Amino acid sequence: MKEKVIEILKNNIEELEGVEINGSTQLITSGYIDSFDIINVISLLEQEFNTSIDLEDIELEQFDTVDSICAILEGKA
Repeated sequence: MKEKVIEILKNNIEELEGVEINGSTQLITSGYIDSFDIINVISLLEQEFNTSIDLEDIELEQFDTVDSICAILEGKA
């Protein structure tokens, strides 16, 4: 799952081009993604993992790392 999340991020967020991403890379804190990117990524993750992520149930900080994004998705499984 982690590799797929990284692939989605790298393929859809221009600021991540050439950036080495791992599970603990800080995406928001480091300025790689913003709230608009998060909305786009949520849509892509919902399609890829056939799930629904309710924005009211999460905090933006939960999208700061790949590991925290995976935790959200695992909670939906």
